Amino acid sequence: MRVVLVGGGVQPIPPTGYGGVERFLDDLRHALEADGIEVVVLNRVRRRRTRDEIPFALEVPRALRREPHDVVHVHTPVVANRLALGGTPFVYTSHSRHWYFRDRLSHRWGYWLERRAVRHARVTVALTPRLARTMQEAVPARRPLPIEVIPIGVDVEAFRPEWGARSGRRALGVGVVLPFKRWHLAAAALRGTGLSLRIAGPAPSAEYAARVRAAGEEVEILGEVDEPALRRLYAESDVLLHPSGVELLSGAVLQGLAAGLPVLGGPVLEGVVDDGRTGWTVPDADERRFVDGLREHLQELGRDDGGRRAMGEAARAAAQERYAWPRIVAAHRAVYRRAIG
Repeated sequence: MRVVLVGGGVQPIPPTGYGGVERFLDDLRHALEADGIEVVVLNRVRRRRTRDEIPFALEVPRALRREPHDVVHVHTPVVANRLALGGTPFVYTSHSRHWYFRDRLSHRWGYWLERRAVRHARVTVALTPRLARTMQEAVPARRPLPIEVIPIGVDVEAFRPEWGARSGRRALGVGVVLPFKRWHLAAAALRGTGLSLRIAGPAPSAEYAARVRAAGEEVEILGEVDEPALRRLYAESDVLLHPSGVELLSGAVLQGLAAGLPVLGGPVLEGVVDDGRTGWTVPDADERRFVDGLREHLQELGRDDGGRRAMGEAARAAAQERYAWPRIVAAHRAVYRRAIG
């Protein structure tokens, strides 16, 4: 089987910095190849601007004609819609938060593109059961759409705990430091707990970064870190905070589980975090109650070394069972067979 994985033409694959979709594509490529599937990555980066996806999408049909393949697997809506326009069969994986978050005209445009991509895909991959249900409800069709639920994979050998390096006093956050991630709420929740917060991720807004620091007591914004440094942060931290309210499925959360970290956040973690076993999900409709709920669980984890270790071990076991790459590859192979059939 020969599969073409199509990028978005905005970031390189693998990304040189943070890029969740591009990181997933690179990991998927290596995992598929390890399983004996021949993979070609199609991606051309110009100036790393979001609008660069449009000229790249226009080039894709011509490039595919030169590239023998059994399956075309697309991960961005502009490319998917270009292939739909020309009648090229494709598998589509949606990574967009526009299914749930649309406060600008550009977001609503993105939502329209997402729905049209799903409508025309040979098979659509939804990262979570919740997203699969949302797609079925949002995309009119005479019969159920061909949607399969396959989560992101995680390298459970690369992300491992270092139990002896953990002090019980370090919380970790991973992701871009912008308001939609709500790091200021995580920082506020740590006040009075004795835990520090380190956030690994680019900080494009100095104003918001200052707001996050001011909201907490011991907050360190590390900026972008390389892969070895990121793995060390996971290994030596004690808890992962993920306060974002608009995620589909965060690779950072899966890496945290694999590293044996209890994970705390809002309802976006439902179905990924098992409440009371691998972490907690806290209602977030009211920000003050959300902060108080996070703080209560953080204090509980800080007091109970044995409970924190048990929760971390359960988190790692869940990552191995649900998100290890061999399972994810087997599910993709089945989707590719379905698309060909």
